[in-house]
Amino acid sequence: MMSKKMHWLWFLLMGSMVAVAGGCGQSAQEKEIKIQFNVSGNAQSQQKAAEQEKIIAEQKKRLEELQNSLARVRTSNAPQSRTEVQKIEQQIAAVKNQIQAVPSAAGQTAAVPTGAGAAKAAAPAFTGGSNSGWSMFRQNEKSRAASGTTFVPPLDLLWKYRTGEKVDGSAAIVGGVIYVGSNDNNVYAINAKDGRPIWEKQTGGPVSSSPAVVNGKVFVGSDDTYLYCLNAKTGALIWRGMTGGPVHFSSPAVAGGFVFVGSMDGNVYAFSEANGALAWKRKTDGPIAASPKVQNGLVFIGTLGKTFYALDAASGDPKWTFATQGRIFSTAALGEDKVYFGSDDKNIYAVNLANGELAWKCAAGGWVSSSPCLSGKYLFVGANDMNLYALNSDTGAIRWKTKLKGKILSSPVEFGANVYVGSGDSLFALRAQDGSQKWTYASGGSMDSSPVICDGLLVLGSFDRSVYAFTAVGQ
Repeated sequence: MMSKKMHWLWFLLMGSMVAVAGGCGQSAQEKEIKIQFNVSGNAQSQQKAAEQEKIIAEQKKRLEELQNSLARVRTSNAPQSRTEVQKIEQQIAAVKNQIQAVPSAAGQTAAVPTGAGAAKAAAPAFTGGSNSGWSMFRQNEKSRAASGTTFVPPLDLLWKYRTGEKVDGSAAIVGGVIYVGSNDNNVYAINAKDGRPIWEKQTGGPVSSSPAVVNGKVFVGSDDTYLYCLNAKTGALIWRGMTGGPVHFSSPAVAGGFVFVGSMDGNVYAFSEANGALAWKRKTDGPIAASPKVQNGLVFIGTLGKTFYALDAASGDPKWTFATQGRIFSTAALGEDKVYFGSDDKNIYAVNLANGELAWKCAAGGWVSSSPCLSGKYLFVGANDMNLYALNSDTGAIRWKTKLKGKILSSPVEFGANVYVGSGDSLFALRAQDGSQKWTYASGGSMDSSPVICDGLLVLGSFDRSVYAFTAVGQ
């Protein structure tokens, strides 16, 4: 096969693309998005081999560190040493499994095949298919997992899994399996316990959309303009539905037998969950990077055309719209009577669910593309002024704000009286009551991905091409 050249398409998501679709000009805060198409051939093979060798070297170094820690703990007389030994032994086993699972530079496959549809004799047993766990992006506004596992910082890195490109989408965790996309065009299924790959499925473009896992199926969008429905057990394609533009960042919501998703062509789409047939599409005033939320028969979603929509889930007809002064990347949080979202006009909005009228707005120090997390009377949201804000969800008053390491594109989660969020190249844990910092971890790249907490794990991706899984110390 002849090798193909690597082609890069650069566009300004918050500038030139929106100017074409929505008549908006550029600003100093524009966000540059990079899309890579059709990377293959000899150059790619050599690059992949080098990446695989690097992964093995990193894992061997991690293994050596863990073995040294194990030796120290075994010589300790501390009361908790037995628990620590068991924990470190579990981490050592996970790292060894990851080393085994990496294909060699010579092209030999490891004990666990990763091609979609390949035989999985050595792969971990699949237990997914139910809707328990964390099945879709921002599915639970409190960001709490289905289990009641205690989860308190500091955290330990249990494992990390290297993909071929940056990971800026969020993961889904169902039945002990992590599902996540990467800008290397692939969707991955990873064993949550030890980080071993179960399968991977290639699409025709980068995958920044976060998967939704419902009824044994994985729904995820790609920049190749398609919404994919995959078999959760094997990764095999069940159906795919075409949109008129890249499905970029927008993550599907599944409800009432339909799959809802936004596209950069400015349409909201509703596909049949069963067969991918198009039920309806609704043209909006601009490209869509936010994800739909569904409640009480309505679909809520914002656009880069500066408008927030409430659509009838059965027909796509607008019930009401709300205009802002900036583009809306933020995915909404739904309360009992209000919907919350941010805009790059530097405001956080609360709008009445019933009629679309403004309840309150709060000025932030920078544009807000982070998606809010609602927990009781607290609303947590990040901004590009590097601050994480905690607001009174009834009034919009600022309870506290804490400056972190970089622009906050990651969406916070609250669990166990702590808030977790990515900022710059780091993951932070803050005390929910006052914003004081309790713990941080630096990765090798920007952490714009949103954390997911489920079954005693915190999982998120990084621009260093890795998916990270953390567990609480002593767990």
